Amino acid sequence: MRWEEWKPFYLDIVDRLGLDVQADRMATALLTDLLEDIDPEPLLRDLKERVAGCTVIVCGAGPSLDHHLEIVTESKEYNNAVYVAADGAISAFVNLGLNCDVIVTDLDGRMEHIKRAVEHGTLAIVHAHGDNMKTVREYVPSLGKILGSTQVEPTDNVFLWGGFTDGDRACYIVAQNAPKRIVLAGMDFGTTVGMWSKPNHDGNFSASKRKRIKLQIAEELLTHLMSSSRIEYHVLG
Repeated sequence: MRWEEWKPFYLDIVDRLGLDVQADRMATALLTDLLEDIDPEPLLRDLKERVAGCTVIVCGAGPSLDHHLEIVTESKEYNNAVYVAADGAISAFVNLGLNCDVIVTDLDGRMEHIKRAVEHGTLAIVHAHGDNMKTVREYVPSLGKILGSTQVEPTDNVFLWGGFTDGDRACYIVAQNAPKRIVLAGMDFGTTVGMWSKPNHDGNFSASKRKRIKLQIAEELLTHLMSSSRIEYHVLG
C-alpha cells in the first residue's frame, strides 16, 4: 500500500488514540536496522506463494477463536486452507498441537509460542510501532529471517500493508497477495477480549476503553477492505 493512500486512515487513528507519530517512525527505523542483513525479496515471494489462489483463514485472538478453530479443522471444506495467526492467536494453535503458515505480530503474544512457530516453518511478519520498541530490540534478532511491518512511511525492508491491529493488518497483508478467499475466525469486535490476546490471562476479560477504540478501528478498517476488494470474504459465526 502506498503511504499516500494509507496516511488519512493513519492520521485518523493518531487523533483517536493519541499516538506518537515520531515514536512510530523511530520504531520503523529500529526495525529497519535490525533487518538490514535479511533480504526481504525471497520472503515476499514465499508469502505470495503461500497465499495466492488459496482459501486463507485469518485467525484473530477473540473469544470465538477456539470454537472457530474447531469448526475449520473438522470441516473438509477447509482441508487445504492456509492459516494466518494474528499474534496471540498462535497460542491457540499451540494448544491444539497445530501450526500455522503465517503469523502477523507486534510481539504481544507468548514469545515461546511465536518462536516455536517460526522454528516449525511459520513465516513471521513483525510489526514495529512506538510502544513496542523495547520488545522489537530484544526479540527480533532471535527470530531469524522475518518480514518487517510499519504503520508509517515504509523503508526498503520494512513494509506498509495497511491495517492497525494484528488481526485486521493480517487481512490487509493477505488481501494484497491474491488469495482466492479470506475467512475470518476469532474476529470479535465487542467488549470482551479473548484469553489468547495477552499472555498473562487465563480467561476472557473485559476490554478497556482504549482497547474498545482499537477494536472499533479494526472493524472499520476491515469493513473498508472488504467493501473495496473483489476478494470473497466469509466471517465465521
